[in-house]
Amino acid sequence: MTDKNGIYLSVDGDDAVRVIIENNIKIQTDRLKVSDELIGELEYDMSNYEVVLEHISEKTEPLDDIGVYSEEQFSAVSNAALELADGVRENDLTSGVLLRATVNKLLDFEDDGTAMCLMTAMSNIVDALREPLDTRYILYKYLKSRSEFDTSEEWLRKNILPKGYFFRRDYPCEIINYDLFTNESRLSQVYFFDNYTDYFVFLFLKFAEQGRRVLECPCCGKLFVPKSNRAEIYCDRVLVDGKTCKQIAPKLARKLKQRNDPLLEKYEKAKNRNYKRVERYENADENSGVMRLTFNEYKAWLDKASEMKRLYLQGKIISNEFLNVIRALD
Repeated sequence: MTDKNGIYLSVDGDDAVRVIIENNIKIQTDRLKVSDELIGELEYDMSNYEVVLEHISEKTEPLDDIGVYSEEQFSAVSNAALELADGVRENDLTSGVLLRATVNKLLDFEDDGTAMCLMTAMSNIVDALREPLDTRYILYKYLKSRSEFDTSEEWLRKNILPKGYFFRRDYPCEIINYDLFTNESRLSQVYFFDNYTDYFVFLFLKFAEQGRRVLECPCCGKLFVPKSNRAEIYCDRVLVDGKTCKQIAPKLARKLKQRNDPLLEKYEKAKNRNYKRVERYENADENSGVMRLTFNEYKAWLDKASEMKRLYLQGKIISNEFLNVIRALD
C-alpha cells in the first residue's frame, strides 16, 4: 500500500481511517469522522490560494504573439504549482497532499518537443489547481440545501440525483490483507485517492448515505451536522473564551430581540444577497458581465461579518464598524 503517493481510506459509516503516503512512505495514519472531514474542509480560507492561482495562470500566457512557449516557462509554472500545494499542506494536510499528488501525476507526460505540448501541460496544471475552488462551492451548495428538505431521501431524489453527472467518478478500490480499523489480519477494502475532487466527492456520497441533517448555525454562519435528532439550532464550535456558539448564542439572541436592531436585519439580508451573487457568478458564462464574487471570497467575508456581529452585540465595536463590514462586498 505504499507504491503510490496520495491517500488510502477505509470507511465504516461515519468513521474512517486515513493513511497518507508521500514519497512511497507512510507519513500518517489517523481516524476521522467523514462528516467532520467534509464540512471542516469548507471552513479553510482559500482566498489567498485564489490569488496565487491567478498569478500562476498568468505565467501560462505565450511569450509572444505567435504562441511561443519555453521549457523554462513550463518549469516556472510547475514549480509554482508544487509550492502552492506545499503552502496548502501547512494548514490543510489532506488537501496539500492531494494537490501535490495531482500535480506530480500531470508532470509525468511525454514531451514531443512542441509548443502545443507545453501549453497543454501548463493548462492541465492550472485546471487541476482550479478544481478545489469549484468543488468547494458545489459541495457547500449541496450541503447547504439539505436543510431545505424534510428527509434525506427527498434531498437525494430532488437535489442530488438530477445533478448526478458531478458524482460519476472512479473510486479505485484495493484489497489489502489487514483491517485498517483493528489491524487484524483479514481481507479488507481500501480506496485510493490522488485527486482533491474525487476524495471530497467520495466523502460527500458516504455522508449522504447516512441520511443525516445539515444546518447553518445562525451564530457563526457555518454548516454543522447535529449530533442527534433532537432540535438543535447552534453548533458546538468554540467561538470565544472557550465557549461555543451553543453556549453564547441564546444570550446574544435575547439581546437581539431586546434591541430590535435594523442593523442586524441588514446583516441577514447581506448574507442572503451575497450568497445569491456567488450562485450567479459561479453559474454565469465568462462574457455575461455578472459581478465577480467567488465562494471563497464570500466565505472569507461571512467569517469576518459573523465575528463583527458578535462583537457588536457585546458592545465592543460601534455600529459604523459593523455596517462597514456588512457593506464590504456591495
